[in-house]
Amino acid sequence: MTSNLPERTYTEKQLTRVKATSRVIGWLQGGAVVLAGAILWRFLGWIPVIIGVVVVGWVLTKLLSRSKNQKEDEEEED
Repeated sequence: MTSNLPERTYTEKQLTRVKATSRVIGWLQGGAVVLAGAILWRFLGWIPVIIGVVVVGWVLTKLLSRSKNQKEDEEEED
């Protein structure tokens, strides 16, 4: 589909400018994400952290108890 488009050659100056511009845009996007996260953290406080710790603890408990139950089942079969 793009075979009918003319081939474009970029100069070194254009490439340098695009690299610098993309780097600045990346820094602005990163800064915006950090700022949004800080604002969200300010509004929500410790609630997400507590929920995350509870979820991770629950998953670990399930995984560890499952492996113990499987070992006990295998020992009973032998």
